[in-house]
Amino acid sequence: MRPTNPLWYLAALLIALGSTMAAAAVGATAFDPIRDATVVPITERVDARGSTLAIYTDIVQADRDISCRGRYGAEDRGRVVIPSTDLEIGAQGDGTRWTLIAILEDGRDDLRIVCTPADKRVDNASYGYATVTGYASARNNGKGIATLGVTAGAVLAAWVFWCRRSARRAQQAAARPTVTG
Repeated sequence: MRPTNPLWYLAALLIALGSTMAAAAVGATAFDPIRDATVVPITERVDARGSTLAIYTDIVQADRDISCRGRYGAEDRGRVVIPSTDLEIGAQGDGTRWTLIAILEDGRDDLRIVCTPADKRVDNASYGYATVTGYASARNNGKGIATLGVTAGAVLAAWVFWCRRSARRAQQAAARPTVTG
């Protein structure tokens, strides 16, 4: 059977949209371990190899640009920037309401975390961290589902286009008059 009905394009679109919605649902579960994490105040070095490092603050300062980085190695010469996030994800710890401000997907061992405001003014906020597992895998699963679904929809749409074009050419060839001579 060759799909020549134009409604097959709708089926391709529904496959792509459906998989994207499923991917969004799977990707959203990546933040569950970040919400459920036990936040520990940053007072010593952090060991986060093989997990995701989430940085939190107890005071949300939306009007200030807070940057976090980790220092490691001898005399803290190595640096890794911890990307900030605009997501308002909260967690509880020792009676304090913590809000996510930065996340490092591939954590390292022996990090000394430093968070400072860009304006260099006094900062009354406290910072905490949590090492979580499962964030990267759920995020990658969501990306994989979206990629496979959109690819499947595009392949189906291309196949429908090719089948319709072939059927149209065959129909035009059959309608041409044959010259005998």
